[in-house]
Amino acid sequence: MIFGDAKVSCAELVVIGDEVVSGLILDRNSQYLGEKIHELGIEVSRITTVGDSASTIEDCINLALERSDWVILTGGLGATHDDITKSVLLKVFGCGLKKDLSVESMLEKMFQNRGRDVPPSVKSQCEVPDKAVILYNEKGTAPGFKMQKGNSILFSLPGVPVEMQYLFEKYVAPEMAGKNNKVFLHRLIKTTGLSEAGLWEKVGPIDNLQKKASIASLPSHLGVRIRISVLSESEDDGESRLDEVENYLAQKLSRYIYGRNEDEIEEVVGNLLRENSLTLATAESCTGGLIGHRLTQVAGSSDYFIEGAVVYSNQAKVDRLHVDPKLIEEFGAVSEPVAKAMAKGICDVTGADLGVSVTGISGPSGGSDLKPVGLTYIAVHDRSGTYCKKFVFTQDRIRNKERSAQAALNLVRLRLQEKMEI
Repeated sequence: MIFGDAKVSCAELVVIGDEVVSGLILDRNSQYLGEKIHELGIEVSRITTVGDSASTIEDCINLALERSDWVILTGGLGATHDDITKSVLLKVFGCGLKKDLSVESMLEKMFQNRGRDVPPSVKSQCEVPDKAVILYNEKGTAPGFKMQKGNSILFSLPGVPVEMQYLFEKYVAPEMAGKNNKVFLHRLIKTTGLSEAGLWEKVGPIDNLQKKASIASLPSHLGVRIRISVLSESEDDGESRLDEVENYLAQKLSRYIYGRNEDEIEEVVGNLLRENSLTLATAESCTGGLIGHRLTQVAGSSDYFIEGAVVYSNQAKVDRLHVDPKLIEEFGAVSEPVAKAMAKGICDVTGADLGVSVTGISGPSGGSDLKPVGLTYIAVHDRSGTYCKKFVFTQDRIRNKERSAQAALNLVRLRLQEKMEI
């Protein structure tokens, strides 16, 4: 990987365990380590997952030590029959075992606090490779190890996520950061309303931008996040390069960018409502209250969120929102006229400044040639009028609900930012 023109050191992850290879346990450790190591300005070039085979683990470690500056192992350090990482490390580094009195003391104290003696199997954790620097684990029973071969440094960490993260943050990250004399900076730009292909089509060629920063797109069914990263000689230079790239992307994607870094769209909408002293109410059919749920995940949402009505049936739309039954009869519940009537109706009955409504066919059944599964109408009403947009999502019910809620919040954002004409 290259951050602009800066070449970086290389790390490799080896994830050990039959339970991971077989899919019984989802590997969250690699996701965590990849992100944290990237933030230190170090490339993760490979992630290898291997089962509990001593010869396979040994081959993977030897290859990793030959080609990478940093090697991080996770898993196989427990006290059961299938935890064989420590024995493989003895062979790779040509060393023996020694008793570590600090590990022994920590284990005795841990089990004393539990009112138990240290189990015989756990006592084996006191035996550590005699060529290793010990990473003392206050979150569990298995210590980690730091070992070195040539210019390559290896860290072996437990597979239990809370223990792995504790040892990484206490021992591994500080050492990696100390070896890097450059400044790593990054920003995350969050967009919605465009596919990944559509987004980059709007942006156009980015060859010149990539000379200044590393640019990655992270797509999901809710939108595309753009990560901009730089490795620089100074913080000022890095921030300047980030500003240049971000400003260019903002010019191309202004309408679609709703936030940066940790921003969530429901929080952005809430801030806009509060800044403009406006209130919002929701009328939901196919999303079943998901828009209201997301709005109320934000602390202080009572400042602007008045009410959420789940009007799932046709009769509920008539009784609660005063939707004219003739509209439903003529156009169907999933239609633009009904969506508009719902958005206006929720404003009329609650007194909210803005109303947003959603009606659709989430699936997997209920669709037709004229109205397929995924067809959704979302409307926003305020004193200026009512705007409605048609969407056709996918065959997946849960994703359709999530995408509908995201699209509804985005339409409210666009209306509040006056980027959507009624």
